[in-house]
Formats: sequence, C-alpha cells, structure tokens
Amino acid sequence: MHIYIIRHADAQQLGQKNDFSDEKRSLTSEGRDRMRDGAKGLRALGVEPDLVLTSPLARALETAEIVAAALGVSKKEIVQTDTLKPGSSVDELFAEVKKHTGVESLALVGHEPDLSGIISRILHGHSRVPIEMKKGSVCCLNVTETVPALRGSLAWMLTLKHLRMLGKS
Repeated sequence: MHIYIIRHADAQQLGQKNDFSDEKRSLTSEGRDRMRDGAKGLRALGVEPDLVLTSPLARALETAEIVAAALGVSKKEIVQTDTLKPGSSVDELFAEVKKHTGVESLALVGHEPDLSGIISRILHGHSRVPIEMKKGSVCCLNVTETVPALRGSLAWMLTLKHLRMLGKS
C-alpha cells in the first residue's frame, strides 16, 4: 500500500476572516494557487489515491479537495476524520486506515507536528525520526505491514516548491 502524507497549504493567520477559530482557518488565495500547482506535480508523478482521509479543519479539507480534483478523485472518496485533527491518537488513525480494506493507495491530509509523528511511527516504530513537513509537502510511504501496526519505508518526500516544479515540466 502507498500512503501519501500531505500537509495542508498556507492558511490565513488566526483571527483573519475566521472569527478567531483555528478550525475555520481557510487557505490563503496564494496557498490555494500554490497547492493547485503542486497537485499537478503529484499528477505528473502518477499519484492516484483510492481514498483521501482528511482532517475536518478548513485548511486541511480545502487542501484535500484541491489534491483530489487534480488527481481525478471523486468527492465521495474524500472522508473527513477526527483522527487527523491536531493532537489525535496515531493508534486510532492506524485503526481507521486498517478498516479500509482493498485500498491500495491512500492520502492522509493533516497538520504538523502530527504528520511527522505518523511518518516516524510507520518508519521506525515508537521512536521519533526528525522529519519536518513544510506546508504543502507530500511524503510517500510504502507500507509493507499492517499487523500489528503500520510499518514501511520512505519512497520519497517533496516540498511544495519541488512539486510545483514537477507540475510545470
């Protein structure tokens, strides 16, 4: 199984157009444009997720919708889950991922530092691997084990800048 870990793109600052609610912070217009360009890079790489799980927070959901549209994933294949909200349990996320039997390729859209923690757990168990997911970055993991936990290897990790460059070529 391929798992694509995607950090949301640039979002509004807290208190701007969002009633001072972190959950309602939407992407900036530049963030949306850059993510659209980055999603073209994912398409150029042949990324084709069967399912997109996303945090329900506005900035992550918008990012998931942009990526899904560029990759030809239907809106019904975008599933909001509280297991990708900031501070959620990795074990609960892994349990949810395992419920989607038959999925060969999965995108997870969320927030830092949780995404780095998810990557660390898949690559190295409970030890923390020093990884930083910049806004709009994507990490591709090859998951080879699902029992007792998700385990795998790093296939690639690209920043939004690199994805945008791939999308232009």
